[in-house]
Amino acid sequence: MKENNKKILIVDDNLETIKMLQMILEDKGYQIITAYTGKKCLEKVKEEKIELIILDIMLPGIDGYQVCEKIKTNLDTKDIPVIMLTGKDMGDDFDKAMEKKADWYVVKPYSVEHLLKVMDKLIKK
Repeated sequence: MKENNKKILIVDDNLETIKMLQMILEDKGYQIITAYTGKKCLEKVKEEKIELIILDIMLPGIDGYQVCEKIKTNLDTKDIPVIMLTGKDMGDDFDKAMEKKADWYVVKPYSVEHLLKVMDKLIKK
C-alpha cells in the first residue's frame, strides 16, 4: 500500500457503497473520511483538510446537489473537487450537477479504474 496522505471524503447513505469504496481507496493509500448525510459532509469539510469529495446525490435531508452548491459557493471550500457518484443517469441530473459546479459526474455501476483516473486528475489540478 502506498501512502499519499490525500484525504478523500466519501458521502453516501449506503453503508455498503462506502465500505467498498473505502477499501479500494485505502488500498491506494488515500486517507478516507466518511459521512452518511449532507449535513455531516458539510461538518467534515469544515473540520478536515479534504482533497476531494465523492458525493452521492440521493441523501437524507440535504441532497447532494445542495451540498455541492454549499461547498462550491463557500470561499473556504470552493476549490475542493467534487465528484457526483450516483445511480441517476445523465440528462437532467447531470445538468443539475454541473449547474451546482460539480467537477465530475460518475454513474453507478462504475469502473473503479475510471474513478481513480478522474480522482487523480482532479487532485492534481
